[in-house]
Amino acid sequence: MNSLTRAFVQTRSPVQVIRRGLKKKSKIPVTLLKDIPRVGSAGAVIQVNKAYMRHELFPKRLAAYVEVRGGPLDRTKAAADEVAKAAASLLSQDGVDMQQKVHSLALTNQDIISRITKLEPLVFERNVVPSGESGGEGEAQAIYGSLVKGDVIRELAEKHGIVIDKDALNMNDKIKSVGEYTCVVKLIYAGQASFKACVVPAKTESA
Repeated sequence: MNSLTRAFVQTRSPVQVIRRGLKKKSKIPVTLLKDIPRVGSAGAVIQVNKAYMRHELFPKRLAAYVEVRGGPLDRTKAAADEVAKAAASLLSQDGVDMQQKVHSLALTNQDIISRITKLEPLVFERNVVPSGESGGEGEAQAIYGSLVKGDVIRELAEKHGIVIDKDALNMNDKIKSVGEYTCVVKLIYAGQASFKACVVPAKTESA
């Protein structure tokens, strides 16, 4: 065997062949448990990189390992049925969890609406602008500053224990004069209720 032939044989050593084989098998079959954009839909059996499965899909319960016992991936009807059952079970559990969340939210919002219907008018004291500076006769008495949603929401939370978001409250954005104003609260799964917000002159200390 000359030196050229020996060199050719050495380049085709068993170790290199095995390594090449390992590189080709760097992907493994997995079952998707949830829809993943640009990857696949729930129930599909696909090939993914081992590291992607180990660090991303499996910890987040997005996919499950497929057990392969010799030979290529089994794609028979029995295997497909088993995959479909696993995906359906997880989706069913997700559906139950969502129903429970919706039910809980509905009960909470219905309780808030019920309490709002029983509210007495909310009273806000504000310093008023002297009559000579606030406009002509017959006009509502102007106040310094304004009454805004944040003031009403804070009053509901601190005085009545009713917590709502700004988006749920419908009222004049900025109330700038003494008077009585209607506020409406709308909550999903519960409808709406209204209450009054009254702006009155702040009490002054007598001389």
